[in-house]
Order: sequence, then C-alpha cells, then structure tokens
Amino acid sequence: MKNKIFGSRAVQAFLVIFVSFATLFAAVGYAGEGRSVRLEYKFVVDALPASAAKVRVWVPLPSALPAQEIKGLKVNAPAPYTIRQEGVWGNSIIYFELDGDKARSAPVEFSMAFTVKRQEIKGLGKKAGGFTAIKEGLVKYLRPSRMGPHSDLVKRLAREAAPAETDAEDKARHIYDFVLKNMDYNKKKPGWGRGDVSRVCLAIAGGEKGSGNCTDFHSFFAALLQTQQIPALFEMGYPLKPGSGGSVGGYHCWASFYTEDHGWVPVDISEADKAPELADYYFGSIDENRVTFSRGRDIVLTPRQDGEPINYFGPDPYIEVDGKPFKGFKRTITYKDIK
Repeated sequence: MKNKIFGSRAVQAFLVIFVSFATLFAAVGYAGEGRSVRLEYKFVVDALPASAAKVRVWVPLPSALPAQEIKGLKVNAPAPYTIRQEGVWGNSIIYFELDGDKARSAPVEFSMAFTVKRQEIKGLGKKAGGFTAIKEGLVKYLRPSRMGPHSDLVKRLAREAAPAETDAEDKARHIYDFVLKNMDYNKKKPGWGRGDVSRVCLAIAGGEKGSGNCTDFHSFFAALLQTQQIPALFEMGYPLKPGSGGSVGGYHCWASFYTEDHGWVPVDISEADKAPELADYYFGSIDENRVTFSRGRDIVLTPRQDGEPINYFGPDPYIEVDGKPFKGFKRTITYKDIK
C-alpha cells in the first residue's frame, strides 16, 4: 500500500509523504523567528474489559505544514506500528493493534516525542502559487459535516450576517464579526464542545447567544461560510502557553477559509472572544503558540475504523476495543522550549 510505512522506516519517511499536503496549503506570510519546542506525548490505556479480544489504536501525528516544521520523531509503541496517511484530509496516523490477552497483561503505554517549530501567520498574504491547478480539491471544503449541516436556518443566518457583500473576504469578515457578536465562550449549557451547529443556530434564532468552546465557534463559522460558497477548513491542535514550557490538558482548534486573492486565511474566533482587543488580529493571523494535530471533520481513519467517521481527530488517540470506541485512557502532553 502506498500509504503504509512500517517501523523505523516510518519515522524516517513520515515527513516526505506530507510534502504535497504542505505545498497545497502554502499561502499567507509568516512573521518573526517562530517558536520551537520539544514535545512529549504519552497515553496509558487501562481498565480494559475482561472480554476484550482485540484493541486497535490510531494516534494523531502532527504534519509538516508551511507554518509547522516537524523533526526528530521518536516513537515507543507497545506493538509494531505503521505510519499512514488518511486519504481525504491528508492527516498522518500512527496505527497499531494488540490482542486482548497482551493488552490486559500490563498497562498499554504509548509515547512519542518530536521537535516542532511553529511560525506566526501574520496578516492576509498573497495567494499560494500552484493552487489554481488543483481547484477541484476545494470541493470537499464546501461540503457540510454531520455536526455542521447546511440547513435553511444556517443559510438564513449566513445571509443576515453578510446580506449585501459579494467579495469572499468581505463576506468572511462579516460572518466572523457575526459569530463574535452572537456567541459567548462558556461551557455552562449542555452540548458544548461537539461543534453542533444546529444547537448554536437554534439558540441565536431564539433570541439567545450561542455558546461553547473553540469547536463550536469554528464549526459555526465554517458552516456559515460554506453556505456562501466559501471553502472552509477546521483545524484541531494543541495550545502552547507563552513562556519556556509547560503542560496543558485539552485541545485548541481554529479555522481557515479560502479566497482567490489570498489562498487560505486563518481565523481564531474563540481567542478573539476571550480578548476582544485582538479581534482584528485573529482575522487573518494566528500566533505561533499552537501545534496542528489534524484537519477536517467526519474523519475516516486509515486503516478504516469499525465505528462511524469521527467528529474530529486529536490530540487524543482514537481507540477501539472489539470494534467499539473506547475512552479508557489518560493522555498527557508536556513540552519545553528550545533554541
């Protein structure tokens, strides 16, 4: 298989298989020297069912991107592993599996370490060369997701957000401002964190503000854009605290949209909601304090999982026990800045 690389060969070759993926998204300008960290990613699987016969594990592996350089990968897995490239969004995956007896004999522990250099994406840059030849690849960025349908209500709110605008960049800015005005970053109401666009729309249509975390903000933004025929991309990652290192739980996500003039343009609306004085900055710019783990929604992994397409991938691993999703693991990420 072209998308299958085994063992140590995988560590040596995983950057190569993402050259075309990185080139595809080369676009906006970069500022400053960036930030380099050595990142250590670990998880432990425990409390497996006594009846478990087969454990399958997919680990998100950050990709080489125009604003993200990955090198020095080291992997410690409890079984032989392969590095694969998922076919729709281009995400990289470390995959391994265990039989139930081996998995129950001791805690299943996995770790990897790599050096990542992130650059700030600053301002609306110029369009990336070579994109015109692959415009057909933009179609997938216009499609709805299961949690981000293009319902009549979504379309109506998109028209309300930018009723008279024809330029894609102007529409995107109006929609960005609409999301900021009509959403609050809070986790008090049930259903947050899934990127459930219908949930947000119903709240707004009912005279309330939508609420949730970064997933909800950027899923709503992407769905509104897509109904206006503007390609949009959801990105899942991990936040880096300002400073010299640390450990952060959870995740962070953001989005990008595509225009003929600028290529892919990043936004981080949930951060703008937390810091309104940076609202202009986060339309077209994102800081270097983050690591991209995956892109896209409704992800079908490689090899294919038995369960449904997953809403988003990472930073947590996706694990199946006897064909069913399994959440019995603890994931930790630590990092230290390097010069």
